Formats: sequence, structure tokens, C-alpha cells
Amino acid sequence: MSAHTGQRGRDRRSLAVFDLDIAVTRSDWLLAALCLTCIAAAICLRPERYLRLSIQYFGTFLSVLPVLLVVGLGLAALMYGRPTPTRFMVRVLRERGPAAARVVLLFFLGITAFTTFRITIPEIVPYYADPKLAELDLWLHGIDPWVWTHRIVSEPASMLVFKAYMSWWFMQWFGVMLFVAFWNNPVRRIRYLWAFALTMIFCGAVLATMLSSTGPIFYDRFYGGDRFAGVLAALLADPHALPVRFAANYLLDAHDSGRSRLGTGITAMPSMHVAIATLNAFFLTGFGRRWAFAGWSFAALILFGSVYTGWHYAVDGYLSILVVSAIWYLTGRFLLPQASRDTVGLDLPLPEPVSQ
Repeated sequence: MSAHTGQRGRDRRSLAVFDLDIAVTRSDWLLAALCLTCIAAAICLRPERYLRLSIQYFGTFLSVLPVLLVVGLGLAALMYGRPTPTRFMVRVLRERGPAAARVVLLFFLGITAFTTFRITIPEIVPYYADPKLAELDLWLHGIDPWVWTHRIVSEPASMLVFKAYMSWWFMQWFGVMLFVAFWNNPVRRIRYLWAFALTMIFCGAVLATMLSSTGPIFYDRFYGGDRFAGVLAALLADPHALPVRFAANYLLDAHDSGRSRLGTGITAMPSMHVAIATLNAFFLTGFGRRWAFAGWSFAALILFGSVYTGWHYAVDGYLSILVVSAIWYLTGRFLLPQASRDTVGLDLPLPEPVSQ
């Protein structure tokens, strides 16, 4: 009886692994097809722009990616690869390298398409939504939210806000993406990649086009008047805001000259900074309460910083949170649902989220 039961358990486990492999492979192909469709759309929309941007992004990836790879694998080897960290790094590259390379390649092509779309937005839908967004912000909060944020945080504490928004956010974005690219958990890996792709498409392209806007920092430049002269004065008075002022001038120069540059494209609604930070907070929540606290604390800081720096209205971030929350729920509900259930209790080598 026990032998028969054991055989049934092994058969069930083998079937679950087989079903999971099929489901993951199918989802991988569907995701690749979605990404390639968006990339093809960007190329058809503005082929010369896409080509120029791809050359610029290729140079950046070529210089930054090896550094991130060495640092990331080095830290992983020190934590999990003792006493032979070098052998651990070689094994990870050999076993996970090809799959990670595909993710990085799609990310490179996709981020080029994303920038192409963002630069093209005002050519398709001229900026129009800022007055309505500013009034909605005022109606919801009783005061322009940037005023409230600057009352709470002033120099020198403002340095933390500017550092988080202008530097640490990029480190988290690329760090999490690189970790997921090498991760050996197929279910949670494909869920994150689907959620990331849908976030970039819906927040970064679809909604950004429908709600074409510039943000408070550019409001007076594009609409006239002095509606947000106060936030500009606050940024000029704070020496820690130099990266924000430099980035704003960089974006304006690219927009006015019509040149396609790395990371350009002026759009405000919804906030991609808040969207990515929220997505990563959901992702990190699966690793336990400490990671959840760190992820959501950082997301809250980015939401605060999006208003403090003048890049966004508060409602930009609110919409990002709502959209990403829906995407995360739907990818968890409908992406590989049966495969995920069949692996429960089968002692598969797939790390599961820590119970909250």
C-alpha cells in the first residue's frame, strides 16, 4: 500500500513538473511575442528615432551591464557560494546565463521602444491635461501637494529625497530586473516579467498618451503664467536639487531641439517612478516582512519625491499605484494558476513566498 502511494506521489510530482514547464514555456513565448509586437510598433512609428536611440542605449548597456553583473553575482556568491564563490558564479552564468541574456536583450529593445513612444506622445496628442490634473490635485488636498511636501522636508533633509528619486530608484529598477533575469523560480519570475511589461505598456505608453501632460516643473513653460513658479523657486534655492534642474534642462533641450536622446520624453501622468517602485514593492513582499517593509517604504519615499521634485502631480502617483496593483493582482490570478497550484506540497525546488 505504501509503495503504491509513493509511486502515485512520484507520478503526480512528475506530472506537475511537466505541466509547469509547459505553462512557463507558453507564457515565455507569449510575453516575448507581446514585447516584440510593441518593439515593432515603435520601429514602424518612428524608425529613424528608434535606430538613434538603440545606438545610444547599446553604448550605455555595454558600459553599465558588466559592472552590475559583477557586483550582483559577487554579492550573491559571498552570501550563497561559500566556500567557493568563483565556482558559484561560473555555475550561475552557465546554468542561468542564456535565459538571463534573453531577458536583458528584450529589456534593451523594449526600453528603446519605450523612449521612442514617450518622445512621440506630444506629436500624437499635444499636452492638454495639466490644468485639469493641477485642479484635481488642489481639490483633493486643499492645497498644491508640492507646498505640503516642502513644509514637511527642507534642506538638508531634502538631500535624501533627491538622492532616492534621482539615483537610488534607478539602482533598484536595474538591480531587481537583473536579479529576476537570473532567478531560477519560473513561476514568480514570469509573473514579474509579465507585470513589468504590462506596467511599461499601460502606464508608460497607453495612459501617458491618453493623459498627455508635462508635470508641474514644466507647467509654466508649456502653458504660460506662473501657476507653479513657487516649486521652481524652491528647487532653485535648494543646492541638493541640482540633479533635478539639470535633468529638466536636458529634457527641455531635447524637446525643443527635436533630438532623440537617452531617457528623454516629457510625460507626467502616470508616474513611471511610482509605478516601478510599487511593482518592486509587491515583488519584494514575497520575500518576507523585512523586504516588504523596505520595498513599501521606498515606494512611499518615491511617491513623496515625485511631488517634492516637481516632476509630478500627486494624482500621477495615485493612478500608477492603482494600475500596478490591478496588474499585479491579475498576473497572480490568471498567469499560470493551475501550474502554481499543482506544485503546492510536492517538495519542488521552487522557493515560495514567505507567509505574511
